[in-house]
Amino acid sequence: MLHKLAIAAAAGAILVLSPTAAAAPPPNDNRANATPIDVPARVSGSTVGATKAADDPSFCGQTGGSLWYKLSGAGPGRLVLRLSAGGDLDAFVAVFKVVRSRVAFQTCDATDAQGRAALSFNVEADSTYLIEVVRLADSVDGPFQFHLFRPEPSSRPPGTPLPPRGVTSTVDPLVDFDDAWSFRMRPGTPYRINLAPPRNKCVALRIYRPGTRSFADAEPVHSFSCGGYVTITPGPDAGGRYALLVTAQGTRPGLERYHLAAGAAGPDDTAPGAPLGNRQTRRGSLNGRGLDVVDLYRFDVQTESDVTVRLRAPGSASFDLQVLGETGRRLGCACGASGSQELTTRLSPGHYFAVVHARRFTRGGYALLLLVRQITTTKVTFGSGSASPRQAATIVAHVSLATAGRVSILVDRFDPLTGWQFARRYRVALRAGGTASATFVPPTIGRWRARAFYFGTPTSSPSKSGFATLVVR
Repeated sequence: MLHKLAIAAAAGAILVLSPTAAAAPPPNDNRANATPIDVPARVSGSTVGATKAADDPSFCGQTGGSLWYKLSGAGPGRLVLRLSAGGDLDAFVAVFKVVRSRVAFQTCDATDAQGRAALSFNVEADSTYLIEVVRLADSVDGPFQFHLFRPEPSSRPPGTPLPPRGVTSTVDPLVDFDDAWSFRMRPGTPYRINLAPPRNKCVALRIYRPGTRSFADAEPVHSFSCGGYVTITPGPDAGGRYALLVTAQGTRPGLERYHLAAGAAGPDDTAPGAPLGNRQTRRGSLNGRGLDVVDLYRFDVQTESDVTVRLRAPGSASFDLQVLGETGRRLGCACGASGSQELTTRLSPGHYFAVVHARRFTRGGYALLLLVRQITTTKVTFGSGSASPRQAATIVAHVSLATAGRVSILVDRFDPLTGWQFARRYRVALRAGGTASATFVPPTIGRWRARAFYFGTPTSSPSKSGFATLVVR
């Protein structure tokens, strides 16, 4: 009797354990055994029995079991993947590019309340990609399906003629990947083109020559991955209708809005630029979402000078201020900040440019001031170098190439315990001949020194002297 009970108990144990033993991992449970697929592909699978390997990437959340698929030789271009999860499965799908023995993350998307996920990604020639379907760590297992395909055919050149005031439209990474527009340009005439996506979004622009028959087989003359502004002057044989291809840059579904505009350049958009004189203030306005993105000014420097370009703009305006040499070399940049900007640069005689550039989200007015100030040098003398207590000593500041302005003279006293200590300051006006003086009466014996600071004028640059010493015994 006991022998029969033991047999029955053993049989019961086997009945309880057998369902777990039946849930063997799928063949593509690890990426080394990824299932090969082509394009297009319709794939069905289940996360039941799938496990999590120690080296499974986790870019998109806490992961449970995963299944792997390998895509090779698909040819370059854009692909779209749509995933549908069955039952109560919560999952995400991720794409990786194989780089030798490593994988480089491309994009991912998690299922929504309806169990759907979608993404798109670019495939490069002669490259291999891995697609991972992953159960979220706190989800139950379940079946899934995904469809991998190429999106609708790309737009064809040259595209729809661009309206005179530009166009505001949308692209979608999954269902409407690109828009093609066209704009006619004449040889020798400068034009400006600006693509402005919304803040914190990216939409790409590629500009193709007239006569382009296929975007896939042609090289663009200009390209921007996240909006951009450019001026173009076609050469003698380069006139005609240019194609402007706008493409989505996201990887998940959703409309990506943009504004595209093109038109002839004005006098302050390109060389020679608007003239800017010394001590002159020029006023203008820019719109980073339209065509008036850049204002160019030209100015001359007759002798070596300290040149200050001062931009006054509202605090919310994001304008970049640059100074360029005659060859286009950038000599200074006040860039990346908002509101007012200022640049001071020491320049040799020559021709120069000041550039005000609106970043793509900014519009508003500004005032630009130019100050070209001749370089001065300041020297100081302190009496005869020696004196007696209460014997007056004259401090004289000599400023070269300046006949007006104010000078500050500082006098220090030497303490052997603490070093030089401030004693007195004189503020005096510069006289004809470029001199300014003050009378100092030393109250005690000791070592004294003086230094002069010239504050400059709108035509003369500031400068400062070295030290002159007075010994009082």
